[in-house]
Amino acid sequence: MKKKIIIVLSIVSVLLLLGGIFLIRAIDANASKFDEIIMFHGVENLRENLLLSIRDVEADLYSQSTRQSESAEAVESHVIVMGDRINTCFNCHHVESVLERLHDLRHQIDQYGDAVNKVLTLKGSAGQFQAEQERAHLIGDSLINKVNTMIVMTSRRLAEQTEDAREQVHRTRIFLIMLVATGPLLVAVLAFTVVRGVTGPINVLLDATRKLKTGNLEHRIEGLRDEFGELAVGFNTMASSLKEQVQKIEESEKRYRLLFESAGDAIFILDAEGDRQGNIVAANQAAVAMHGYSHDELLKLNIRDIDTAEEAAKVADRFRRIFAGEWIKAEINHIRKDGTVFPLEVNAGLLEFGNHRYILAIDRDITERKQAEETLQRTEQLKVAGELATGLAHEIKNPLAGIKASIEVLSTVPYLPEDDKGILMQVIGEIKRIESLIKGLLNFARPSRPRFDDTDVNAVLDAVAYLVLQSPSRVPGMLRGITIVKDFDRNLPVITADPMQLKQVFMNLLLNAVDAMQDGGILIMKTRFDTATQAVWVEISNTGRELDAAVIDKIFQPFFTTKPKGTGLGLAISKRLVEEHGGRIGVARNPGGGAIFNISLPVIQSERVHSF
Repeated sequence: MKKKIIIVLSIVSVLLLLGGIFLIRAIDANASKFDEIIMFHGVENLRENLLLSIRDVEADLYSQSTRQSESAEAVESHVIVMGDRINTCFNCHHVESVLERLHDLRHQIDQYGDAVNKVLTLKGSAGQFQAEQERAHLIGDSLINKVNTMIVMTSRRLAEQTEDAREQVHRTRIFLIMLVATGPLLVAVLAFTVVRGVTGPINVLLDATRKLKTGNLEHRIEGLRDEFGELAVGFNTMASSLKEQVQKIEESEKRYRLLFESAGDAIFILDAEGDRQGNIVAANQAAVAMHGYSHDELLKLNIRDIDTAEEAAKVADRFRRIFAGEWIKAEINHIRKDGTVFPLEVNAGLLEFGNHRYILAIDRDITERKQAEETLQRTEQLKVAGELATGLAHEIKNPLAGIKASIEVLSTVPYLPEDDKGILMQVIGEIKRIESLIKGLLNFARPSRPRFDDTDVNAVLDAVAYLVLQSPSRVPGMLRGITIVKDFDRNLPVITADPMQLKQVFMNLLLNAVDAMQDGGILIMKTRFDTATQAVWVEISNTGRELDAAVIDKIFQPFFTTKPKGTGLGLAISKRLVEEHGGRIGVARNPGGGAIFNISLPVIQSERVHSF
């Protein structure tokens, strides 16, 4: 049986080898043809793109005579694209006649670009502008005709090459049909030889394999002889060993899964190699509950997707330290599915399974601990601020008022020189600043109770924006090019809040944003309603100076300021007022520069807030 199989296989192999050689040669020939066709398609696309660029420039040229004319920068950009595309054509042409036409075409395109630029230069001179525009139109029309002619020639050559390729494919197809027609005869001979002595034992082995695949590890093979008998013995031994290993793995898996799922901390297993580095491959129920995603959603994310932008930038460094053998411990910030940021303590190290490296990360939510620390710190700050404010109010306010009144009287003396009057006015201004600081301290230490009423957040923002625009001290800022953009949710529900305190919060944020954009920029105000949390979200962002991490961490702390004459109480008071409304306020970097402030306000106040 072995001899017959060898003879039949040898004959079939020789025939297949000969047929394969012919097919390889035919395929190579067809591939060459198709390469030429692809090349002509590329040439056709390049020329069509060039034609589109010329038409873009021509449209820009026509627009110069209209009110909605394209800007000079846009026209110059289209001219540059047109020049780049004609230069690209030289990468795939080598025939001398074609190169000559392309050189001529590039020369004319350069002329066209110069003519267009001259039109832009003479736009203020009516007579010369029209003459140059007509000249440029003539050059552009000539260019379009030439490129159209080249496209037609390319299409004709492409059609010829395509027809030739079809003929070669047809010949190859006929050979394949012949080969397929004779193949079954050879297969039948081989099958007749093999079926008689091989099919039965193989079917037995296949049936046993299928049962083993379905999990029936109790199945054993019996009744086979010769080589198949030896194979059956090996199969039975393998099945017994596999059963024992599966039982051990299942027990180990149960123990691991129980520990993994019952852990109170979030546990992630991350891929540590290749393009999938950082992908989440496993997560327990604590991780699901902590981040607000479903289990399937978490497994589609990378760890950077749930890190804040600052923390995501540090992932590569953490991985490097872990690969060096370090078991890292750090406090970082994660982002829930609803966009809220929360702190956690992470412990992470390297794991290896089957020559593949993973990272085990155990995360503990430390929000309550951070809140307790912040509450303690804020309590101490409030205590200090209260004592300081009370002392300042009694020890400084009254004497300061007397000094201010005396200087104001002195400044009205008729014979006082103007220079001296200016100095006295500066002194009065500094006294007013001290009074403002005392007032801010008192407001921070002993804020007034909120007076809750039905409040339209969009209306409050509109009013505050109007005040910022109309404020005389802000007019220079508007002239510097500051634009206010309003993106309000018009279906925003009315909330229960103190409108005056909200105005104070929004005014602080808007004025800070304007101050941060000394060279102009965009100030964006957005509102939206989150049905899941029944809260109104307000986002105020600017494109001013970029905030570093140290400023973000301290920005809401009392007396912290980056302004030369700031008190450092505006944002601290804003944060306290928002929290007294049962809301939250946070800040993050704006990817375009500047800062983004997010405020969450509940639609209906809780009993805790009402009983304040």
